[in-house]
Amino acid sequence: MANKLSFSIFLLFSALLLSGCFAKKTTQAVQYAEEEAIPYKIAVLPAEYVKYTENSTEHKSVLVLDDDRVFVADIARASITNQLAGKGFMPLQKDVVDNTLAELGRDEGWRKMSDTELCKLLNADGIVKTDIYSADMIKALAFDLFQLDAEVMMYNSSGTLVGKWRDSASKRRISVPTGVIGLAGTIVEEVFSDPIRRQMRMVVYDWAWNMAQVLPDCPKGPKLPEVIAVDTNVDNGLFGVGQKVAVRVDAEPGLKCSFDIGEFRKGIPLPQTAQGVYEGFYVVREGDKSANDTLMVRMRKANGVERLWPESGSLLTLDGELPPVIETVKFRTGRDGILLHWEVPSAADLDEFVIEKGTDPVGDFEIVSRTRTPEFVDADIMQGTSIFYRVRIRDKAGNLSPINGVTKVIMPQFDERELFGDLSGVLVKGNYRIAFPVTVPEGAEFSIQSGTRIRFENKGRIDVSGSLQSMGEISFPVRMESNATEGIKVLPGGKAVLSQCEFTGFSKAVTAAGGYVEVRSSDFSGGEYAVAVTETGNYDLKGLRISSARQGLLFSAGNGTVVRSNINNCTRGIVFSGGNTEIKDNNFFDNEINILSSAKMVVSDNYFGTASRDDLKLKGDILVKSILDAPYPHGRRIILVDDKDITPEELEKKFAVLKEQGVSAFHVQHYGDAFQALNKAVKLKDDRDVYLYLSYTLLALEDDLALADTLIEGISKFPYDVRLHQLYVRYLVNKGDLKQARQVLDKALTLSPADSSLLYLKEYLDHLAAPVEPETDSKINSTPVRTDEAKPKQIEDNFDTDKPDEIKSEESNNEK
Repeated sequence: MANKLSFSIFLLFSALLLSGCFAKKTTQAVQYAEEEAIPYKIAVLPAEYVKYTENSTEHKSVLVLDDDRVFVADIARASITNQLAGKGFMPLQKDVVDNTLAELGRDEGWRKMSDTELCKLLNADGIVKTDIYSADMIKALAFDLFQLDAEVMMYNSSGTLVGKWRDSASKRRISVPTGVIGLAGTIVEEVFSDPIRRQMRMVVYDWAWNMAQVLPDCPKGPKLPEVIAVDTNVDNGLFGVGQKVAVRVDAEPGLKCSFDIGEFRKGIPLPQTAQGVYEGFYVVREGDKSANDTLMVRMRKANGVERLWPESGSLLTLDGELPPVIETVKFRTGRDGILLHWEVPSAADLDEFVIEKGTDPVGDFEIVSRTRTPEFVDADIMQGTSIFYRVRIRDKAGNLSPINGVTKVIMPQFDERELFGDLSGVLVKGNYRIAFPVTVPEGAEFSIQSGTRIRFENKGRIDVSGSLQSMGEISFPVRMESNATEGIKVLPGGKAVLSQCEFTGFSKAVTAAGGYVEVRSSDFSGGEYAVAVTETGNYDLKGLRISSARQGLLFSAGNGTVVRSNINNCTRGIVFSGGNTEIKDNNFFDNEINILSSAKMVVSDNYFGTASRDDLKLKGDILVKSILDAPYPHGRRIILVDDKDITPEELEKKFAVLKEQGVSAFHVQHYGDAFQALNKAVKLKDDRDVYLYLSYTLLALEDDLALADTLIEGISKFPYDVRLHQLYVRYLVNKGDLKQARQVLDKALTLSPADSSLLYLKEYLDHLAAPVEPETDSKINSTPVRTDEAKPKQIEDNFDTDKPDEIKSEESNNEK
């Protein structure tokens, strides 16, 4: 009841306030002046507010800010000036009048002078004074009010009062809510949706139009185009790219209208859109720049008579310069969400950061936040998903910085989730559990991202009939943990490529029962065995670290290689019973038996924990041609079997034959034969050309992992060979590793700064690094994902520029 009573009193007060105090005054009758007394050249003096005594009952102005008082006075003066110009008077320029009056002092000065003295001082035929009795700019909860009550007086040079005219104009709104909820609703109601000053400007123009109906015409001046109203949005003040400076003129029909924005742009057309209505606009373009310009409307009759209408009281600033881009967006992921953060570039008028989010790097993005701090937390993210972000700067003009690629973030699976059934697609970084056998079916591809942890329990196992890739990183390996279960089993027709993986606690970590198995740079600890090849198939084991297993490696079938691996603290390092295997450049130590073989086998160039041939811990029919006297790669080769196959002369001859066979096979595009010969040749002798031919052979075979290893090894052996660096840079570019490609390229340029191929690659990398529109990293510090990843055709067409001259020459002859 109390609320209703208070609200009723409020409505009654508002009604009295608006209907009583601010009632519009009756316009005075037209005053007639003698024609001879009407001046031609007039000076419109600054408008002034009438000062009331404290006990005066007259309504006083309600203007909150001093700037508002100045604004209303300026546009009242400007609007009456425009109307007088339209009635044949010739108003003196505002700056001329103000500068002359300013010379008389800031306080009383010209106000003490008579009207005759002012006319003589200003060299004018008459003066016009404007007294403002009241002016209100009110925006309240339940009502808006904009009103002006002012009087205009005109004197001629003899001091005679030609006439004085007083009028008022107003706009008002009252919202009458039906209850407390309705009262709250008036907060968001926008009857007047324009800026507050624009609303006041339109009230002042209405007042000036009313005054023009009673002001006398000047018989000495030309008949100018009649103007009813001019409406603009200059009170917005600052305009950014894509925003419009809009103008509407209501005047007599048949005019040719345009408007100017200071000296920046002139003659912007205002076509007639209806009878006596002229409308047009200027859209701010990127690169536009102007400050504090006045908008001038021009209206010309068919007879050439022109009228100018300066829009006073507001100055326009056009800002078409886009803010700088944010170079790098970094992120961190956690259970609470994703934290984005970035460095703030230098920008004088930076207003806020705009964060956009999308599910596709080239799809639609939505704005999810605006912030003034250089960070953002997105808590609305599902674990195990990928998301893309763009972070842009918005300046005070509303301009957005160009898009500088996107930032891809993979939200890990923090909560452990069970995998079951058939597996395919990409398994994002996270924590998973396998309790029963799962399958990568034939024809399917399943990829495990770096940093993932998979726990095997009960009967958990991954059977691979399709293609499995588990590609960890040095800092973020793929971790597979078990309590004495099987791990990965490759079936006939299947393929498994494992890199930077850690297997702990498995009974049988990796079993190749057919198909193809490739394991690189991975750790195995404990269990029955690390890797077993039990059926016909191919395998490539490189850089393994095996410890504390009953049997490190078990071979009963298949064809493959074991190189550069460490096997230690095992009951048996390698158990061999069948197949064909090459075991070279490995380190065996602290095993009970290093190699146990029930079939004939030959090994060479391995370190068995000793330099003595009598303590190699080998059992079975094993021929050891050579050993290393220290762990690979530092050990020296000790020849144990001195037959002709391993004399230096015969080795050099064998190397030359293999190299010639490999090069010849490459030129006729027999890449399989070329690989076999070149791979054997490079093991006999380090040779730059062999490394280069072998690299191109692997490129043709699309064996990316072997290609990367070969290039890295070749560069380590021949660090000053530009051709290997060139090919490695191109490989990294095609893999999308632009950061490492730039590092390798910089090193290559120090070796050969004028090399045309290297300079082309530098230009291409610079092109990729340049900001682009689609229209946002990471190893924790992310690099924006570019949306223009399509490479120019030249990167493929020029891919042979690094080949040795003999390769290109031979290929040219073959084409002929």
